[in-house]
Amino acid sequence: MIIVVTIFCFLHFPEITGASDTKSLSQTPPSIIRRIGESVQSEIKCSHSIKDYEVILWYKQDQHQTLEILGYVNLQFVNKESNPSGNISFDGDGRKKSALTIYNLKFSDSAVYFCAAKLSTVIQTHVKAEQKPH
Repeated sequence: MIIVVTIFCFLHFPEITGASDTKSLSQTPPSIIRRIGESVQSEIKCSHSIKDYEVILWYKQDQHQTLEILGYVNLQFVNKESNPSGNISFDGDGRKKSALTIYNLKFSDSAVYFCAAKLSTVIQTHVKAEQKPH
């Protein structure tokens, strides 16, 4: 049996900043064909050169159009979401590029894979300590 993996990309635009501010992201190749049991090792690539974007996200859309986040690379730190079969990994640097690997392909791996780039979000928590007299 042959598996077809189709690759697309999309880009998150958190705000409109004007026509002269061009943001682009590249994902290659457009498609990959493999047999069940084979692997796609770092062949699915995503790259961008967008200033201040530090995160590359990976998504999978199955035949039922269900979109699942696989995880993301924030700077050089990889954060994988749950992957029950454990056959997907990725690496890279969220400021530039990332590559997706799928080991030991199964029929359920036949899907559309997306990458996206975004600004890093920092959440700060301020705690105020108070001492109450007894």
